[in-house]
Amino acid sequence: MLFDPTRPARELYCRHRHAASEPEPPRKDAWLPSEPARLNLEAANVTSVLWATGYRLDFSILDIPVLDEWNYPRHRRGVTEHPGLYAVGLPWLTGHGSSIVAGVGRDAEYISQHIAGIIGQVITAR
Repeated sequence: MLFDPTRPARELYCRHRHAASEPEPPRKDAWLPSEPARLNLEAANVTSVLWATGYRLDFSILDIPVLDEWNYPRHRRGVTEHPGLYAVGLPWLTGHGSSIVAGVGRDAEYISQHIAGIIGQVITAR
């Protein structure tokens, strides 16, 4: 009999391939809605929305004209031309660190100060 270096592996595979059970089919996500949710933000008195897109930029939810020809929000330091709509965490928002956890704080601080300034102006005007 000739030496076959794969023989032990083949025998082990043949012995155990039938012992493995079939994988379970993926479960259906019961938490997904059957149709898109719609909400009148003004009627529901919603004044703020925090939208986290994850690792891929996706602005498909925006149905207001704030995107440029590359489908990127038009902004200045994260402040868009639409009142109350701000952006943080975007690549190169103000610098190379804008889209990483260690660098987004500077942009978030600027946005929060901008919002606080607007709220301060409204309160002062009353």
